[in-house]
Amino acid sequence: MKVAICDDEKVFHKEITNLLRKFQKLRNIDIFIDYYESGDMLLGSKYEYDVIFMDYQMEKLNGIETAKKLRRKNSDSIIIFISAYPAAALDAFEVNTFRFLKKPIDETKLFKALDDYLKSIDYDNLLLIKTHEGIYKVKISEIIYLEGDGRYTIIRSENQSLRVRANLKQLELKLPASKFTRCSKSFVVGFGHIINHDSTNINFDNGEKAVIGTHYVTKFKSEFQNYIMKYNEVHMV
Repeated sequence: MKVAICDDEKVFHKEITNLLRKFQKLRNIDIFIDYYESGDMLLGSKYEYDVIFMDYQMEKLNGIETAKKLRRKNSDSIIIFISAYPAAALDAFEVNTFRFLKKPIDETKLFKALDDYLKSIDYDNLLLIKTHEGIYKVKISEIIYLEGDGRYTIIRSENQSLRVRANLKQLELKLPASKFTRCSKSFVVGFGHIINHDSTNINFDNGEKAVIGTHYVTKFKSEFQNYIMKYNEVHMV
């Protein structure tokens, strides 16, 4: 989850960050945070954010005007306003605000807002990968396979192929074990995209193939059968 904190008081940067790190640990998700001390700084950023924590009162350009300009840029970011003044809530919702939180921030309410956001975007079905080029989001259900390539991993999905500098094992751990398994030293495959297989090869629904390593055959067949039983999928095997 890519987050921006826009507040002209750095003490609140720290407060929100501490809460986000706690949420990150509890939910076992990745949260990447950028900081801005004014609305102008945020508007000048080239990045798109999933969630923006916006202070209502800031010098020069306040939170409402900043949010209006963001919306004119067709930003899809959800905005969570934070303010010490409850009366500001009415103004905040004029710019399609997701939540309004009072300062000091209540941990329970913040976590509830973030949980609601994650549910709204089906976050459990997203794989987030941070690279030097930026942060990529890939739908887990669309991943056909992961292929280790030295210090890189190729993520092959229905719509794209990404080569990212990330360890295959680390990415494998981010995927649901009931829907993915390693079939060789270099391949992690998605059960949902398998058309058929024998003891040596897997055929995917995009026409590609993967080899099943000798030491992985028994484990692969057992886990694939469990997948079929659990999700009631019909496959040719």
